[in-house]
Order: sequence, then C-alpha cells, then structure tokens
Amino acid sequence: MRCPNCTASMAGVDVERLYGKQMALDICRSCQLVWFDDGELLQLAPGGTLQLVSKFVDDHDGGPARPPLRSGLRCPRCQGTLREVHDQQRNTRFTYGRCDAGHGRLFTYYQFLRAKNFVRTLSAAEIDELRRHVRQVNCVNCGAPVDVGRGVMCQFCRAPIAILDPGQLRRAVDDLGAALARKQPDPTLPLAVALERMRAERAFAEAPGAARPASLLDLVFGNATDPLVAGLRALRRLFGA
Repeated sequence: MRCPNCTASMAGVDVERLYGKQMALDICRSCQLVWFDDGELLQLAPGGTLQLVSKFVDDHDGGPARPPLRSGLRCPRCQGTLREVHDQQRNTRFTYGRCDAGHGRLFTYYQFLRAKNFVRTLSAAEIDELRRHVRQVNCVNCGAPVDVGRGVMCQFCRAPIAILDPGQLRRAVDDLGAALARKQPDPTLPLAVALERMRAERAFAEAPGAARPASLLDLVFGNATDPLVAGLRALRRLFGA
C-alpha cells in the first residue's frame, strides 16, 4: 500500500486485535500516518493500542523531519478523496480522513493519540507560559510551524497546541488495563497494571530536567520545536525501550 501523503510504501505492523487474534495495520513512519481498513479500528484490542503507541514513540524519536501533510489526500485503496471527519470520544475531539466508499480511515499519529485520550490541549495559563519561553513550535498534527505569539492553533490544519500529559497517560493505562481485565480475565492483571502505573510515574519523573513533577516546562523545553517529543521520550522509558 502507498502512503496517501508521500506515495512511499507503507509498513505493515502486526498488533493485537480482539479475542486474542492479530491484525496488520499500515503505517507511514516518515509522514507519521496510520491507515485502518474498514472495521480494523473497532477491532483494535487494548494491548494493540499500547503496541501501536510504542511504534509511535520509535518514529517520533530521532527520525528525520516529517513532510507536511498535503491537502486532498486520497484513499490508498480506491484513490477517492478522503473526507475530513470530526469525531468525539468522551470529552476529546479528534479528526481523521475517511473513505466515502467504506475502505477505511487515515489518522495522523497525533489524532490517534487524541482519540485514545493520551494527549490534551494546553490551558490558557500554559499557553502564556509557553509564549514566555518559545516563539515557534511545530504542529503536532501536520508538522507545520506555529507562531505561538500569534495564535494557539495551526493555521493550516487548525489543530490546537497540545502535549502528552502524564495524568492523561496514567488514566489511559488504567483504562486499558480495566478493558483488558473485562476481555481477558487474569488474576495477575491488577498487579501488572499497578506496575505499569509505577513505570509511567518513574518515566516522567526521570524526564530530562524534571527536578519537580512533570509540567509543561519539563515536557516541552527538552525539544522546543515539538510539544510531544519529550513526552514521547518518557513513553519510551515506560515501554522499556
């Protein structure tokens, strides 16, 4: 399959699907896009979500600059134009490209992380703090530069400035652990989830420059050009890479 953005071949990634099965998802690592064939997103198991996020960590850390997203992306199956869809899960809004012929959905890594409640937008106080230290960041969705002195959204894709938040991460790990417990009862699971929480807290506490509990400064100023990079590096520690 060819990437809708750069036309390079997408890589197949095996992840866990419901009922203990496996499925292969298509990822463009350079453009940071993931394609779900029709029905695959609903079949993604909680463990598969963690596997996919772990892949995102690898692709964010140390790779080349990603190309910007082009307008008018097309379905890699039928070449029909992907329609931008705005959706909401819990209190989190996210977007993706959907094939009207029903072939599937295209997510940026960032929008998938939003859909799974791993990131949050910045508060007004955090935006003010960011402006005091940083002039420009890269959009976490499309990679375009965002002048934080002029606005809090990307002028190209309208994605708000966001960070990977430790509290959200811990809640997401708890939620995924609870979902795993419902799907696959295991008497050792509560201990495993507790250990994952401890690893998450230790990972963020050990983030570069974190002399206090992780905050906007700790997560952003390790790499001021991309608000998610430092948090994703902390996630790398969480996943034991």
